[in-house]
Amino acid sequence: MASTTSVCVNHPKVETRISCSSCGDPICTRCMRQSAVGQKCPRCAVSPRGARALGKPVHYVRAVGGGLATAIAAGLVYRLALGSVGFGRILLAVAVGYGVGAAVRWGARGQTQPPFPAIAIGLAVAGIAIAYLPAFALLGNPFTLLGLAAVGYGALLGLRR
Repeated sequence: MASTTSVCVNHPKVETRISCSSCGDPICTRCMRQSAVGQKCPRCAVSPRGARALGKPVHYVRAVGGGLATAIAAGLVYRLALGSVGFGRILLAVAVGYGVGAAVRWGARGQTQPPFPAIAIGLAVAGIAIAYLPAFALLGNPFTLLGLAAVGYGALLGLRR
């Protein structure tokens, strides 16, 4: 009985008798990825983004910790700048949100799937709320409400950069 050997699609000098269970390409033992349905090539073994795990507990702790520290610091800076920037407070709110979103992304090790967007937006809005704590009368101001929306948008931008 004659045996047939192929060469690996990724390593042309390596002979193999293994093939990917999904696409059928010949793969060597260095390329082989074990899965529930057999051996797969590296291209077929990559799981879709929606099927990946939601993060480990340490990712949540780091995301909330980094985002909260950034939100508090940025909220205080925002409070100091409120009187002097006028309409620029909307742009400043976007910058605050972007910073908080980037801190959450850093803490989550680059993960951007839910629930990390909600964490980023919530912390960014909390950071801006810190700026308005001494003056509850400003909460009815349309620019304040626009600033809260802008900070949420900035948080999403920073998270998904």
